[in-house]
Amino acid sequence: MKSMTAEEYKVGNTVEYGVYGGHPIKWRVLAKQGKMRLLCSQEIVTERPYNPEYVNTYWETSPLRKWLNKTFFMEAFSIEERSRIVNTRVENLPSPRYFTSGGADTVDKLFIFNIEEAEKYFSDGHDRALGHWWWLRTPGSTLLSAASVYIDGTIYENGVNVYFADGGVRPAMWVLTRG
Repeated sequence: MKSMTAEEYKVGNTVEYGVYGGHPIKWRVLAKQGKMRLLCSQEIVTERPYNPEYVNTYWETSPLRKWLNKTFFMEAFSIEERSRIVNTRVENLPSPRYFTSGGADTVDKLFIFNIEEAEKYFSDGHDRALGHWWWLRTPGSTLLSAASVYIDGTIYENGVNVYFADGGVRPAMWVLTRG
């Protein structure tokens, strides 16, 4: 594994960390706290439903959360890489427009951004645009939907039905650097 020095992991840099589907995963370094760096994948790593069942779903109970923190975590990262991914308290805020409850806060290795984080870390719609829509963990107008980012980078607060299987997954995580 690469050295993971703080110099390599400067905010704004793109780094490779992990492999999924036979390809290295590229991450954008978005923030730093001491030796920790916040990474978000440059691209969508896969398409999955937020929940394959059309039922009320919080981030806390979503099959997408379970998949990211179990299956993806084990498949995409080496033992050394997994050891550097930090447990993160994830705040699950209500929808800012519809006030739909976000449910309980969680502790995750990997997570997807909420609306506020997507707006904070990506300067505008152009910066968020990936050519495919992707999930946010903020609930939509009801718990049967989750907010998303459209193809053009605009945030869709009303939400997409949780069972839509073609939702892009753009994970984020905090990692420890050396030095």
